[in-house]
Amino acid sequence: MNETKKPLIGLIHSTRLVVDPVHRTVSSQCPDAEIIHIVDEGILKVLFGLGEINERITEWLGRLVDSAVETGADMAVLSCSSLSPAVNAVQKKVSIPFLKIDEPMAEQAVRTTDRIGLVATNHTTPKPSTMLIEEVAERLGKKITVVPRVQADAFLKLNAGDIEGHDNVVVRAVEELLQETEVVILAQISIARVKDKLDEKTKARVYSSLDFIGPKINEILSEKA
Repeated sequence: MNETKKPLIGLIHSTRLVVDPVHRTVSSQCPDAEIIHIVDEGILKVLFGLGEINERITEWLGRLVDSAVETGADMAVLSCSSLSPAVNAVQKKVSIPFLKIDEPMAEQAVRTTDRIGLVATNHTTPKPSTMLIEEVAERLGKKITVVPRVQADAFLKLNAGDIEGHDNVVVRAVEELLQETEVVILAQISIARVKDKLDEKTKARVYSSLDFIGPKINEILSEKA
């Protein structure tokens, strides 16, 4: 008796730090799918040095998606916000849907308010994340304002293994931004877990891409079925 083939999701990462939380979320929200992880930390290191996405980075990202295709993936998801501006160009060259993990979150934020706070710990993240939010707002016919906050010291603490210090810095940034905005988005997967340190009232106004990615993946897979 032949078993029905499960759809395969290729999750593409630029840091090992996000593999576990993304896997837990996607596997729990998409239980009928299989998952593979493709991790390349070199692409983010080179992007840091360049300061912006160029043809080299776009082609590099395309090769990572090609790896997912070669494995038999039905779709790919990019977990790195800093690389998201390259997704549209890569999508034109690959045969499977290629999703930015933070796009469903951006859609929810834009539908909720016209003034959005954005917290990041990586200096390459605010620009592409803001571009994504503005792209979504234009598509939805809304005018929005993005208020970014970069906490680079938190990123250094995380890389040094000081998780508590990292989380405390991010929590303070979130609480301060919520005094100026209706909602705050956590622009990187690596800071998503700080939501667990917020009270319930505050947590409802803080968005992580992990909150919204599962339903979007299921929607895309159902359209392909």
